[in-house]
Amino acid sequence: MAILAVIAFHVRAICSYHFSGIPGGGVVEGDPVNDAFSIGYLGVQLFFVVSGFILSLPFARQWLCGGEQVGLREYYIRRVTRIEPPYVIHLLFLFLVCCGVLRWLPSHPHLYQNPAWMEYTVSHILSSLAYSNVFICGALPYPNIVLWSLEIEVQFYLLAPFLALLFKIASVRQRRAWIGALILLGPAAVRELLPDLYQVQASLLGHFQFFLAGFLLADFYLLKNIQAESSRNRWWDLVFPTAIASVVLMRHCFFLSVLMPWVLLFCCLAAFCGRGTATLLAYPGITTVGGMCYTIYMYHWLMISLLVRVTGCLQTHILWIDLLVQFALMSVAIILISAVLFILFERPFMRRDWPGRVLSKLHPPRKPSG
Repeated sequence: MAILAVIAFHVRAICSYHFSGIPGGGVVEGDPVNDAFSIGYLGVQLFFVVSGFILSLPFARQWLCGGEQVGLREYYIRRVTRIEPPYVIHLLFLFLVCCGVLRWLPSHPHLYQNPAWMEYTVSHILSSLAYSNVFICGALPYPNIVLWSLEIEVQFYLLAPFLALLFKIASVRQRRAWIGALILLGPAAVRELLPDLYQVQASLLGHFQFFLAGFLLADFYLLKNIQAESSRNRWWDLVFPTAIASVVLMRHCFFLSVLMPWVLLFCCLAAFCGRGTATLLAYPGITTVGGMCYTIYMYHWLMISLLVRVTGCLQTHILWIDLLVQFALMSVAIILISAVLFILFERPFMRRDWPGRVLSKLHPPRKPSG
């Protein structure tokens, strides 16, 4: 659901750039499809909540349920071996795209007829390799701007074991009160101490409240047993669509940023507690796409930019129809292409033992002589 929301948001953004026939550049108020697509960026925040839940769960189980102790060495090795290889492959692909395509396009003035195009390209690619584009370049990653959120994810991965010490607070009420207070008051404190700094807003400091919402979800998951089928009821099925509708309706409210961690938390609770919602989100087609979301996220922006040059001929100049048609066609194409990329460049690294398997192939054991 998160990745489809992000695709919808970027379909809207890129189509509004290419389709001059869309009134107002695709930002017309009152069109329900346009309004719904305009809040698709919240899919990134939903990713943050899910990441907070998944990464904190082993630590929460250790402190709250007497579970197996999490080894930091194994934790960090797993993060590196799981996410780094597909990311490095993607950056190599971006470098080739810059060298072979983008430097010849006038729409990319940083490279086009710029004698220093190689220096610009390498500086951004290397900054992204260090997950530090926001700090080194002070701008969105180039040429794939969506990588900014992966930098935030990695910052969270590094700090998650230390943030998870919140689960050492024995009192349930005190622990949840502390996490809730950080979600509610933390962003305001950051804005007060470090106002209007891009490096803050595009880093973990500007989004930590969503990861902490995932911490609360992990707390409920373990202690409230929300994953049990017996805890599901149909009232929770109303929460998911109601939360989404409320966000669309309140998208211009100044306090939306304060509410969003809680809205997304309730969406995730509904995913466990709603009978129909849990059944829908467990559908194999949906879970398969969800399993590929890392690959889809890295490549979808570039694919939309390419596909719009093919599907643009279907433009009707009716905003909601254009957005729905482009989203439907591009989503199918993106998922199919990403499935191939996933099989080639991500799934091999999902096996925990892949480094050992590679080493054994590079240095096979010697056969005993004689």
